[in-house]
Amino acid sequence: MHTPLCKHAGGPMEAYVERAIQLGLREVGFSDHNPLPDGRSANVRMSEAELPYYVERVTEMRYRYRGRIDVMLGLELDYVEGLEDYLGKQVAAYPWDYIVGSIHFLDNACCEASWPRLYAGDAHQLYARYFELMRRMARSGLCDIVAHFDVVKRSGILPGEHEADDITHTLQEIKDAEVCLEINTSGYRHPELPEPQPYPMLSIVEQALGLGIPLTVNSDAHMPDQVGLQFGTIEKFLRRKNCRELAKFEQRKREMYKL
Repeated sequence: MHTPLCKHAGGPMEAYVERAIQLGLREVGFSDHNPLPDGRSANVRMSEAELPYYVERVTEMRYRYRGRIDVMLGLELDYVEGLEDYLGKQVAAYPWDYIVGSIHFLDNACCEASWPRLYAGDAHQLYARYFELMRRMARSGLCDIVAHFDVVKRSGILPGEHEADDITHTLQEIKDAEVCLEINTSGYRHPELPEPQPYPMLSIVEQALGLGIPLTVNSDAHMPDQVGLQFGTIEKFLRRKNCRELAKFEQRKREMYKL
């Protein structure tokens, strides 16, 4: 779940938690977009000065709602090649329950988006660069969870046969790094996609299951009414595929729980 600190989410933090309680969820986590240095993509993330306040507010939510729901402290960490030392210090600075690693930019200056709108270039090159960075992120040790595995498809172009080897290679590196893969349901509300679907697409989720990669489910909510979006749909799919457990985190330690 996100907060208004990222400048593209809305609603009070309490409303997100209350919605989760209404849905009968036992645990939720806030994982807002991390600060980056020198004003990189500052319009879609909290500032460095706001990070301590964010941690304080999530901690406040944890104590306010204890006994009703567990509120976890997370961070969505934008992996930017060349900023590993900066990001490592950010990870070490606070008692995070989990770090979600994501890739929104393909360059160090954060100008080249991973899912450019109305993209007319070489889609295979776009996916290849994205998956290359994802493999580096998985190996970096910075994150516990890999976010929106195939988010490049928000450019309007689904991964195809040309991406099959890259997808297999990247999933294997995620497994080797002992990192968790997120099933992100925000794709069910993204109009840029050719059809409503999660990240990653369900065929890739099946590949991950076949490799034994631990999974977690995330609605990536940017508004309170998006909390838990299509969780029932994903649960039915996982049960059909004989997946009976998912991952959760506390103090960056993973634990599997029964679905």
